[in-house]
Amino acid sequence: MKNWKKLLAIGTSITMAISMAACGGSSKDSTKKNEKGTTISFWNSFTGSDGDMLVELVDRFNKENQDGITVEMDISPDFDSQLSTAFAANTGPTFILSSSVARFTYGDHMQDLSDIFEKTDLKKEDFIQSYLDYCSEGDMLYFVPFQVVGDYMYWNKDLFQEAGLDPETPPATWEEMKNYAQKITNENKNVYGLGISYESSYQVARILQRFGGLAVTEENGIWKANFAGNKGYEKFLTNYKELLHNGDNPVEADTDSMMSAGQIGITLGGPWVTAGLDSAGINYGISLVPQGEAGDMNPVEVIGFSVTTIASEKEKEAAYKFIEWWNKENEEGSSPALEWSLANGFPAYTYSVQEKDSYKQNEKLKVMSSTNPDAPSDFIVDTSFEGIGQIINDVIPEIMNSVAFEDTAIPEILEKAQAKTDKILEQYN
Repeated sequence: MKNWKKLLAIGTSITMAISMAACGGSSKDSTKKNEKGTTISFWNSFTGSDGDMLVELVDRFNKENQDGITVEMDISPDFDSQLSTAFAANTGPTFILSSSVARFTYGDHMQDLSDIFEKTDLKKEDFIQSYLDYCSEGDMLYFVPFQVVGDYMYWNKDLFQEAGLDPETPPATWEEMKNYAQKITNENKNVYGLGISYESSYQVARILQRFGGLAVTEENGIWKANFAGNKGYEKFLTNYKELLHNGDNPVEADTDSMMSAGQIGITLGGPWVTAGLDSAGINYGISLVPQGEAGDMNPVEVIGFSVTTIASEKEKEAAYKFIEWWNKENEEGSSPALEWSLANGFPAYTYSVQEKDSYKQNEKLKVMSSTNPDAPSDFIVDTSFEGIGQIINDVIPEIMNSVAFEDTAIPEILEKAQAKTDKILEQYN
């Protein structure tokens, strides 16, 4: 995935589905049986080198499995609209890869996967529970984790050294980050101390959450908005506006590219950031994002496998075989899940993969996996709130545009966000 901060921009039907895509292909309807066993269809939207790797791994499964199972994978950049159209016609794939929040849009077309731990050798206790919780609703497990997307802090060691800062010691607090940014900024060299994109709703949402908690929570069975009067949100936005005004943070959308060009000292972003930094030869470090006043948390988005209601019981079990294979060690102690993390830089969702020597020797993955596994993984809203996409795509961009381009006072901006969110909540209360 080349740019995960732009993922999940999928229109109105599934406002947080993943924009993943690989080489295209024509859509397949449901599943069919072949002469040897069962053919199951697998839809997703991966692109780039990770998509190529997924193709290779699916081909390997088709050659290796002894159960006569053939996975026919269809990869399309129009995955979401294709899936919506198929479900409307009561057709579709056996299983998919998608954001776990797709359960809010397509839950009626997804099977409960809770029995996968009974029907395969997968161990529920091996999966980090907070990620399973993110893939569940009540007693229903809609997704089995495949990939975890969170934000991390990256810093340019050379720019640290030029600013008189220890290149091996990143800021441990948000206040330190602000102070470091002021020291790194060099107008003559077009260098900015900090690079937080005003246009990255997902990045901003995770920061706001660290300062002021969740934007939507449940109170006595009623959804409640938490923007107005939120001192944590106000503190971050005030500091951010000051950084923009002082020229310590660029008013730019694509701060990842600027980081790769050596123009930014510190940035936040997902695992995809490392690819650009590595290609550009940037001397950088990676660490966890400092916690804020809201306490210990690990806000992430979980991508997972889901089996649709189009699948028969036999086809569901065949899909289980593939998911089991993806996570199961071979004689050499490797697995597709481990290979995927090592190749694409996304942290593992199981303890067994995290304990592998090759995984622990990877400094980037080691840092990404050092989060508290018991910390809440809710992302900006309570995980049960179905309107998360509206908060991400409608409310937060309006906040950030006001901060970046208007003179409106921060409390007033938050009051407007509160009113907009209250209107959204009327659909769900």
